[in-house]
Amino acid sequence: MKIAAAHDFHDAVAERAAAICPGIEWALTDRAGAWTVPPEGADAVIYAGDAYTDAFVDAVAAIAPPRWAHTEDAGIDGRFYDDMRAKGVAVTHSPGANAPEVAEFAFAGVMWGAKRLGEFRDQQRAHEWRQLGQTALGSATVLVVGLGAIGSRIAAFARAFGTTVHGIRRSAEPVPGLDRQGTLADLADFLPEADFVVLAVPNTGETAGMIDAGALARMKPTATLVNVGRGALVDIAALREALEAGGIAQAFLDVLPTEPLPADSDLWDIPNLFISPHTACTTPLYIARVGEIWLENLGRFLAGEEMIHRAF
Repeated sequence: MKIAAAHDFHDAVAERAAAICPGIEWALTDRAGAWTVPPEGADAVIYAGDAYTDAFVDAVAAIAPPRWAHTEDAGIDGRFYDDMRAKGVAVTHSPGANAPEVAEFAFAGVMWGAKRLGEFRDQQRAHEWRQLGQTALGSATVLVVGLGAIGSRIAAFARAFGTTVHGIRRSAEPVPGLDRQGTLADLADFLPEADFVVLAVPNTGETAGMIDAGALARMKPTATLVNVGRGALVDIAALREALEAGGIAQAFLDVLPTEPLPADSDLWDIPNLFISPHTACTTPLYIARVGEIWLENLGRFLAGEEMIHRAF
């Protein structure tokens, strides 16, 4: 069996994979797109770790379709998935593998907004000593949009701080511990009550552009928007206008519609906008968890059994 993957993923799973499938041939890449051996003829590809690059997607698109592809992602939107789907490749993904760290990062965005950390940093650089009013989380409302593995953790963090927690999910199935819950159809009614709106949903036909000019207009002028879902959830032009006009107080984005964000983008210079490079999940624990899912599926794949977390 030949597998195309990145060095870091290989190093995390190779010994255990060999016990499941002796004699694996590995075609390994790095972030620059250099391969130990060409990926042609791969039975399986792993879109994870240092293989999570445009160079890897280009290389895999150019070879004969593998029989199986596994991804570190929870969501399955984008060029890699479009190509695999079009070629009829079985794809498994890794829901929940990044949930602890992404939820932590999202709640860091809540704290950044509540405690005005960006403004204090600016004052420090300006050598300015001036107190700024703080938001007491015990008197605030956090709206979590998306209540899967990530969103449910964010909600738990908010509850631990005594915050009122509202939640939105695609289904009406109740989630324990929320003060109020609705579906995507109810989003407009929930936005005016939220001091913090946290997006933790995948990009789908229902969610793309969900935070547009209309949604932003319904938010409090003191509200903070946090996005750790997908960049396409937010109309960036409308967000820019809202931030500059005082429609909302600030935004904390770990994901953007265009990644990497071009160096000449004017978004970098908006003072009440925090940008990070899609980095919320980047800890060594992430690859280890993705590896556990893949190893389970490797045994199932070889035995001809149904694989877990099958996306399509």
